[in-house]
Amino acid sequence: MPPETDSFLLPVMNALAAFRAVASLGSVSAAAQALGTSQSSLSRHVQNLEEHLNCLLFLRRNRRMELTAAGQQLFATVDAGLGAISQKAQELRRLQGTGEIRIRCGHGFAHFWMLQHYPRLQRSFPQLQINLSVGPLGVRPEDGIPDLDIRLGPHPDPAWHSDLLIPEDICLAAAPALLEKHGFTERSPSPEDLTRLPLLHLDRGEYGILWFGSFFERFGIAYDPDPATLFFNSYPHVVHAALEGRGIGIIWRGLDDGALDSGELAELPGTSFCTDNGYFLTCRSAIRDEPDITRVRRWLVNACAKGRPPR
Repeated sequence: MPPETDSFLLPVMNALAAFRAVASLGSVSAAAQALGTSQSSLSRHVQNLEEHLNCLLFLRRNRRMELTAAGQQLFATVDAGLGAISQKAQELRRLQGTGEIRIRCGHGFAHFWMLQHYPRLQRSFPQLQINLSVGPLGVRPEDGIPDLDIRLGPHPDPAWHSDLLIPEDICLAAAPALLEKHGFTERSPSPEDLTRLPLLHLDRGEYGILWFGSFFERFGIAYDPDPATLFFNSYPHVVHAALEGRGIGIIWRGLDDGALDSGELAELPGTSFCTDNGYFLTCRSAIRDEPDITRVRRWLVNACAKGRPPR
């Protein structure tokens, strides 16, 4: 089809971007906040797109927007297409030395490492716009695939390259006052003792080994928490709760705001161990050797290595 006739058939780009954001986030209000625009503007774009295509794309259920069958088909194409356009635009800009690099990480890594080093990272690359996105691990950011994704474990997709940043070196720790309260000033609690003490649980689905069930398996102890047990969905919340004396947490050495070194948290003897897991810096192999990507990757790997405690 001649390109001059395409414009009469294709929806405008703003409408497609609005549709993609609403479909990804499930609500107009969340999409408007993410895109920095008004809800009325987004709603108008979606309505115009539905009129243009002569079909319903969403089912409005209170505050939620659910895709119809037609909406699901369109989203698969639009998401892939706009994502590819965004990635290629970033690659071309970086090749000209005026690009943007998008880094994504989870709440724990952001709170205890990235936010402390982020200003120095920006100063080291004044020619680059380095944007940081923080969110739950394993969830793709709504504005597209990041250039560098810091995640627990290597990337499962063989099309991505993975570099180890910080190995998983963890221990059980608690506020000294909590251990004194339960009578463990002279001796460390045994694994059996631990099952009867207040434990600070982290969502097992997101953080792997940082879940007490995995810890107790090492001692041959079957462990099932009470159904009413509260699970934290953020590692910083576990550290803060431990500092407040609310329970015993599984603490990542080096990602604890110095609480272990200062004595604010007391490590339980015999509970420290390392795994093959860790925080990895991952990126698509297709952009791994781009000059700016390479320089930022090396900077992050070296910065983490300098602050890594001896194993």
